[in-house]
Amino acid sequence: MARHEFSRETRREALKRSRNRCEASGLRYGLDEGQRCNCSLSVGVIFDHDVPDQLGGNNSLENCRAICITCNKFKTRGDIRQIRKSDRQRDKASGVIKAAGKLRSPSFPKSSKAERRQSKPPLPARPLYRQQEEQP
Repeated sequence: MARHEFSRETRREALKRSRNRCEASGLRYGLDEGQRCNCSLSVGVIFDHDVPDQLGGNNSLENCRAICITCNKFKTRGDIRQIRKSDRQRDKASGVIKAAGKLRSPSFPKSSKAERRQSKPPLPARPLYRQQEEQP
């Protein structure tokens, strides 16, 4: 699936909205809940999909985040795992990948019950009970 990039206008509006500060916030970016990175984007800016393009995200301004390079690396690590899992589930459901089945291998040769019984030596005969000797 081809990745769709944001338009020049969308990137310009996202940068204006962020006031040249990183918009990354929350656990997805390795920050505490509600905490924003807020570092300067003068070193480098990446326009990232909030909901990844491959998981159904669109190219609107609402889905665009102007984030720093460090935050992008952290988020992308988690996104890639999620995208690959989604790809595997879709492929399995559509039949592209066969579900793993039982291993097919030759079985051990079967022996008859008579052969197994003959190979064991017979047990010695034992009396079922003992007679008590009479006492005088």
